[in-house]
Amino acid sequence: MAEAEPSRLREIRQGIGIRLLALILLVSSAATLLATGLQLYLDYRSDVAMIQTRLDDIERSSLVSLADGLWRLEQTQLRLQLEGMLRLPDMRALQLDEISGDGRQRNLISLGEPDTQASPSSRILREMAIHHTDRGQQRLIGHLRVEATLDGVYRRLADKAVVILATQGVKTFLVSLFILFIVHRLVTRHLADIARYVDSFKIEFPQPLLELRRPPRNPPDELDRMVSSFNAMCETLRQAYMSLQEAHAELERDIEARRAAEAEVTRLNEALETRVQQRTAELEAANRELAAFSYSVSHDLRAPLRRIEGFGKALEEDGGPALDERGRHYLSRIRNAARDMTEMVDSFLRLSRAAAGSLTIESVDLSRLARLAAEKQQEKDPQRRVAVSVMTGLSVEGDRRLLTALLENLFENAWKYTRDTEAAAVSFSAGPMDGRMVYTVRDNGAGFDMEQADLLFTPFTRLHGGEEFEGTGIGLATVQRILARHGGRVWAEAVPGQGAAFHFTFWENGRNA
Repeated sequence: MAEAEPSRLREIRQGIGIRLLALILLVSSAATLLATGLQLYLDYRSDVAMIQTRLDDIERSSLVSLADGLWRLEQTQLRLQLEGMLRLPDMRALQLDEISGDGRQRNLISLGEPDTQASPSSRILREMAIHHTDRGQQRLIGHLRVEATLDGVYRRLADKAVVILATQGVKTFLVSLFILFIVHRLVTRHLADIARYVDSFKIEFPQPLLELRRPPRNPPDELDRMVSSFNAMCETLRQAYMSLQEAHAELERDIEARRAAEAEVTRLNEALETRVQQRTAELEAANRELAAFSYSVSHDLRAPLRRIEGFGKALEEDGGPALDERGRHYLSRIRNAARDMTEMVDSFLRLSRAAAGSLTIESVDLSRLARLAAEKQQEKDPQRRVAVSVMTGLSVEGDRRLLTALLENLFENAWKYTRDTEAAAVSFSAGPMDGRMVYTVRDNGAGFDMEQADLLFTPFTRLHGGEEFEGTGIGLATVQRILARHGGRVWAEAVPGQGAAFHFTFWENGRNA
């Protein structure tokens, strides 16, 4: 028993369960990092917007009273007002300057400690002009300079990131261990028992029937039926072996009787040869059946996985309202794990086939694909009128299926971001640039800030909020990967409110035959 336990532990470490656990942890960790990054970005935007709102409130509500106090030079009142502003969250320093009648400016009050060494990304500066109405005319009598710091925002974001990553990491690890335990209990430990039985099987000796270490099922499930079929096959093999042994024994008796009856020996030898051929055919059939059993072991795994997925879906539909959010999350993770396991089994069965996703290189008419992509977008949104221009005669060597997806993604992107443009226009053209042919899809839509251009092709990253334009942020990432497989690259140019242009190339370093 002491030796059996380390053996089981070794099987667990070397089996598919550990690979399943690693895959779950990898995917879950990636999803957690993406979700955490998005949440921190949204919180950062919200905190910065809150600081800007406070500055707007100061400019709207406090400048009038500051102008009145500055006109009367009531420094005590002015200092009290400025101290109240300084106590607002994330405020670092305030400076009030007076402008005399001859235009000279002097510092009147300074509060806080301005950080002149800080980078522009860690502070917000706002300078507000102070006017006073004197005999119906407005006069510039001073300036208020306000400096807000983002150090508190960064500290809060860092604390939140640590909490989120720690809690999500623990939860992901515990759920993964639970899934690994369930898969081991339901499937892999029984497969290990079957493998040990096959390793110890001796056809020349009587063997006990294969039995699983679990209570019998009524009705029998897939594993029970597999065990039953395996036991029947083993019995067939044993009978064939015994028949062959008897044939050999009979052959020996025939050889001993050869002296007594030569003719009889010849007849018996012919009969024996026929019988041996028959037994050999039976053994070959048994071997084929054993190979079919190996296939069945892999193939029949798919059925219980489909049942897990099916029952999980039924539980989610019928019992979802009764579960709390965590329960629904765990149920979703179980279903995802079942689908992942199904994919692994399918991959095993397709091992002898050609690798999926290979490129089929041919001459592709890009102009025709661009027109089809535009027509597809027009069919989706027949109410819109978009001026489409496609240069004729553009073609390239590539995979037709992937290049269709490339242009559909770019046209869908252009169509979406020209939605609010009165005279929307989308074009596809090409021309030489830096010694190579560059293709361009251009629109006159919303555009974007070029400072954020590096984020365009990052999966699940969007430069516009979901309330402005729908989408998942995966289209341009798909475009980049398609062009990478065709030896090219993609980049963009844009101006906010004036549209965007997406340039791309093919086979920059040449194409291997």
